[in-house]
Amino acid sequence: MKKINMRWMLGAALAGAIALPGCGGTAGNTNIAGAQTKTAEEYVQAAADAFQSAESFEANFTAEISMDGSGEISTGAKVTIQREPLQARVDIQHDFGDASQASNIYLEEKDDAVNLYMNYDKQWTEMTLSPEDAMNHIRIYNTADNMVSLLSAAKDWQMEDTEGNIVTVTAEIPSEKVYAVEEKGKYFQLAGMSGLSEIYFQDIGALTAEFCFDWKTGQLISYKIDFANALESVTNNVLKELNGGVLDNGVTVEKYLISSEITQLGDVEDIEIPEAVKSDAINYEKEITLLEKSGKT
Repeated sequence: MKKINMRWMLGAALAGAIALPGCGGTAGNTNIAGAQTKTAEEYVQAAADAFQSAESFEANFTAEISMDGSGEISTGAKVTIQREPLQARVDIQHDFGDASQASNIYLEEKDDAVNLYMNYDKQWTEMTLSPEDAMNHIRIYNTADNMVSLLSAAKDWQMEDTEGNIVTVTAEIPSEKVYAVEEKGKYFQLAGMSGLSEIYFQDIGALTAEFCFDWKTGQLISYKIDFANALESVTNNVLKELNGGVLDNGVTVEKYLISSEITQLGDVEDIEIPEAVKSDAINYEKEITLLEKSGKT
């Protein structure tokens, strides 16, 4: 079987769809004696409660990807989401090493549907989707919901360090929960491998996640998790099936590091979509309908 150019695959996935150096926030350089006033489990519960009740948030998202020694591809995004009614803005920057590309997404709920505006290659497009389908376009960037999912799936919490006002805690995502975590967060979207059946997640080991909390408030500030081994196993399981059960040339994933940092939880201002975006956006569904009605198709 001919070996797939994974760098090309990643580039294509990024077009359709910065690491945090440890914990974010305002950590100082000196450990505070006795700062760990909560257990790891208490931090987790407080954070989960805060995210589930928050009506809005802002976050910075980062993905670092390296496969088959082909160099690193990274994606950074600034994310703003309001839950009710659904509004979202995601400003994305893809870096392919020798080139970069920006894209933008807006979501705006109207009645029972969501208008999605996407800017790619300097052209805005518009689609009308169900709320669920609209969120699938930005699920990987939905830091608050993804944090809740990771907190719920993780076990074996360990206090690692307290520095400044930041508590670092690590935990394990058990192998049997990796599929559910990926399905919820669509983390493999950037590699073109999201939405796969659970059958491809066989023989995947546990993952280690790192969480950073504010030691006073218990608020979860950031998470970081490397899906490299999981993505490598899933990709090779797919390639093996495509090649009649034989894996001739497997894929090696050196890094698939996902991290995200909450910069504002609650009290986020309304998201205003510029009128120029709405007026310039091409709605292909409407264009096709008009052509059909005019008999020009």
